[in-house]
Amino acid sequence: MSYICLIANQNGVAAAGDSRLTIQPEALHLHLDRGRKVFSDQDQGLVWACCGLTIFGGVNYYRLTDHILRQKNRSLASRLNQISGVLSKATAAQHFLSRKPSVFTLLLGQVKDGAVAVHVLDIVSGEARRRVLTGPVMVQAGWDPSLRQSKPAVSEFENDTLGQLIDRVKKRSLWAIRKDSELARQDKKHSQTVGGSVRVAYVAVPKP
Repeated sequence: MSYICLIANQNGVAAAGDSRLTIQPEALHLHLDRGRKVFSDQDQGLVWACCGLTIFGGVNYYRLTDHILRQKNRSLASRLNQISGVLSKATAAQHFLSRKPSVFTLLLGQVKDGAVAVHVLDIVSGEARRRVLTGPVMVQAGWDPSLRQSKPAVSEFENDTLGQLIDRVKKRSLWAIRKDSELARQDKKHSQTVGGSVRVAYVAVPKP
């Protein structure tokens, strides 16, 4: 699985993540370092990042999520409902076949009418949980909590410029990659599932 994070304040939203895709079964230690998990649609004021279940049954769920979220003729709520339904079925099926937890997480920042909202969709083996956060907020996801730095206090980033937000998410992603590499050096059986280059996406809050 990956590391992704998203930070939002009154100046905009920035998201970042690694680019490693792990080929199942994980024990084979086979990876592709050209995955895209972070996206934006400037016209809609959306930024999002995905991690977890990538390809299953011949379907790339990151690309499918990207396709659904770019359907501007539909409400965001209906698109998120569709993603939740599709991924609930897919993670339930993978869990049934593998007998291991199957996870998918979507972090989505929305800039609308000069305000920012962050939607978090967590799906574990068919069970979906959604929440919406407002105000300055930082969220992160990934399979291993040890690859996540502690969250900064809101006061540390609430007045950041968009450029500073971008720098923050990039540095946190680089830290996760370095940490996973360190774990792999310490334990040869450790599958380094966070790696490759860091990808970043962002959207600004329009100034009046």
